[in-house]
Amino acid sequence: MEEDKSKKPDGRKNNGAVKGVSRGQGRPKKINNKDTDKLTLAALKKVFGSEDKMWVEVAKMAKDGSSKHWDYIMNYRYGKPKEMQQISIDTKVNIPVIEFARPKEEIIDITPEDERIDLAKNEE
Repeated sequence: MEEDKSKKPDGRKNNGAVKGVSRGQGRPKKINNKDTDKLTLAALKKVFGSEDKMWVEVAKMAKDGSSKHWDYIMNYRYGKPKEMQQISIDTKVNIPVIEFARPKEEIIDITPEDERIDLAKNEE
């Protein structure tokens, strides 16, 4: 019995969690949107002076020919365009028709060539 007491727990049993008590277990929460808004606005003010000046700079870059900045302005202002797929439907269906019920009128000659009788020679 003394051997059981000297063994250290493997760390899995109950995992140190107590029901109803939060002690920081699990994955930490992401930064709230309000926090990210404050951080980005502070960074914009530090670099550009204000949010309006940042948009003016982005518009200048778009006017100079930067397609990424143009897409950024358009997507921000009007939203991303919905992706449309071209679907073409071919209504013409080419299905071969096979008749199993009625055999064709053709007769297939299975006699070997050397045993065949040539009708054209006999008529002469």
